[in-house]
Amino acid sequence: MANLIDTYSGEQILLSSGRLVFNSRNDSVFLNSKQYINLSAAEKITIDIGESDSDNEENMFLINAPRTQIGLDKDGTPEPIVKGEALDNVLTDLMTALSTYSTMVQAAAIVPGPLMAVMLAPATAFLQGRFQAIKIDLENFKSTKSCTI
Repeated sequence: MANLIDTYSGEQILLSSGRLVFNSRNDSVFLNSKQYINLSAAEKITIDIGESDSDNEENMFLINAPRTQIGLDKDGTPEPIVKGEALDNVLTDLMTALSTYSTMVQAAAIVPGPLMAVMLAPATAFLQGRFQAIKIDLENFKSTKSCTI
C-alpha cells in the first residue's frame, strides 16, 4: 500500500486511545478518501446490519465495485464465484439429457441387430446436441465481477 501509517510524511491526524467510538445518533457515518480506506485488526472485523432475525431487504451488505475479490491471491489465480441458480439449471439440464439418452438407449436395446444402430442414432444426436448447448450455458454461470481464492 502506497501510504502506510509509519512512512507518511504529510499532514495527518492521529487518534490513539484505549478505545475509540464513533457514533451518529440521528444520521449516517461517512468515510471518504482520495485513495485507500484500510480496516485492519489483530483479531477480526465484524459488520452488523439491522437485527439478526430481520426479514427487511434494506438490511444488506452492499459492495458496489467493478471487481470484488474475497481472499488474498497467494497460491494461484482468483476463481470466479458461481451463480447458484444458473449452475443448478445447467446441471439439471445435464441430468435430464443423460436420463433421456438412457431411456432412448434402453428402448433401442430391445431391438437386436442393425435396427438397434438406426434407433440409437437419434438418441446419440440428441445427447450431442444437448451437450453443445450445455457447454455454452456453462460459461454463463461464472461471475465476471466477483472472485474468491
